Amino acid sequence: MPFHRKKPFSAKKKKVQLQSKRATKREQHSENDVDWNSPEDQPIVASAKPAFKLQQPVAGDGRNKLTSQFDKLSRVEIEANKRRSMQPLKRLDPREGLIMSFDQAYSADVDIPVRPEWEYGESKEQLEERELEYFNGWLERLQESKDESAVSLYEKNLEVWRQLWRVVEISDIMLLIVDIRHPVLHFPPSLYRYITETTGKPLVVVLNKIDLVAETTVQAWMHYFKQKFPSVVLTRFRCFKDQALVDDTKLADMKMRKSRPRKRTHDARLVGDLFAACRSVCEKSKLDLVDWNELIARYTDDAEEEDEDEDEDKDEQDGSSDEEESDVEEMENTGHGERVNSKYVTLGLVGHPNVGKSTIINSIMQRTVVSTSRTPGHTKHFQTIHVTPTLRLCDCPGLVFPCVVERPMQVLAGLYNIAQVQEPYTSVMYLAERVPVERILTLQPPVDNPDLLQGIDYKWSAWSICEAFAYERGFYTSKGARPDVYRAALHILRWVLDGRILLSFKPPNFFDSLEYLRAAAKEEEQQSRGQESKDSSTHEASSDDEDSPQPVAQQSMFALLGEESC
Repeated sequence: MPFHRKKPFSAKKKKVQLQSKRATKREQHSENDVDWNSPEDQPIVASAKPAFKLQQPVAGDGRNKLTSQFDKLSRVEIEANKRRSMQPLKRLDPREGLIMSFDQAYSADVDIPVRPEWEYGESKEQLEERELEYFNGWLERLQESKDESAVSLYEKNLEVWRQLWRVVEISDIMLLIVDIRHPVLHFPPSLYRYITETTGKPLVVVLNKIDLVAETTVQAWMHYFKQKFPSVVLTRFRCFKDQALVDDTKLADMKMRKSRPRKRTHDARLVGDLFAACRSVCEKSKLDLVDWNELIARYTDDAEEEDEDEDEDKDEQDGSSDEEESDVEEMENTGHGERVNSKYVTLGLVGHPNVGKSTIINSIMQRTVVSTSRTPGHTKHFQTIHVTPTLRLCDCPGLVFPCVVERPMQVLAGLYNIAQVQEPYTSVMYLAERVPVERILTLQPPVDNPDLLQGIDYKWSAWSICEAFAYERGFYTSKGARPDVYRAALHILRWVLDGRILLSFKPPNFFDSLEYLRAAAKEEEQQSRGQESKDSSTHEASSDDEDSPQPVAQQSMFALLGEESC
């Protein structure tokens, strides 16, 4: 084998190499340069969007083959959006900015891919080839039927959709998990039709994270879903014991939600209601496989004793998680043609990323059996966990369904990895147009602003909000010591995802309904009376009590209406 010695690379050659690279970069930048003084160049150019590519991971990619694939913004779009975020905010009325309906989120032309017909005699290679051909055709039809800018981010990885198909096939009852802050976004009508009509499976919609919003919002959404889908079964769920600290129906008085404690305990108080809903839709042939009454009673008793046994439950977590993890791993390589097992009742959990599917499973099991993360797509394979010898849960990886909402809304809902957001400023602008972010964060405008010096109210922009937040949090760039606006914007988006800054949408006619107005008026009257009595008794309160005030139980704004009205 000939030996090739290393040849010296002179400084002169290195200089020529660097000059060549810089010249190539300058040519690329000159091609993409935009004249911002020209009005026709300021809006986002549709032709600047990258060309549509049908690119699927090849076999043998391992875990990477289940990585979500989305379109990326071009440099022209990023710069245009950044300049838009520097313009003064246009505040939206809640009746316009915080109302969301199915017509606004989804279009009749936008559907989801369903698994093509298959036979048990087919080989794995034949089936996968036919699925790939069908999926590529679906992608092409979706791009041709709608304008490129109309359809927002959606999953383009066939392997992720295959996980959904398998979960639906092996499940007896489907649980669609939705975030109560924006449930319409998480409820694709095409998925509802696929589950209930194409496969004929019963569907239960779980309104999760109800501890983040007021009871009025929960009842209003349940009423709206019943109007649109009369046959749908609804149930509510909360994963943690925190009480709602923010009233999402009063934007003027909205404050930032306090950070939750790091040590959390799973809340199982509504697990019994969840299983009761599953029992109501379970087919008769499998109804006797599970002792539903005993199961519901067990979770009711556990919830009552939970406060006394929190430390004991925490100790049990470490010793039992390894056993459950083995059950999770067994389902990663399940074949395409698995039949529905007649020995089990399988509950399949589906939904968008970050709606709380894995957290619901941990709450049911009362210990951490599946890991959770704020990163979308954290669950890579569908996983099965046994609740009883005859009842099991099947957790599907979260995937993004095609819709027509704006991309910033998808980012705020946690459908896209916040750490990978190329341009977060339009998402902050979308938020600030609907929620007084600068008031919630108690930000101060720059003191040297000419408007303030002349006594004119300062006009906030998304960029100035991020800049002021960077100053307050001490976010600075490493070299120039300038405020790190990008980091501040990502921090705000993470707080929205966690619920510390609340962005909660309402069904149509929510703010104009007579029931809401009556409930709001009565609650305001009760609060004013409570404040008067509190003021009269403050003279007798000690200073220690003032430093640590106790939470006051408030009556629900929807308590006047009762369950039948919603």
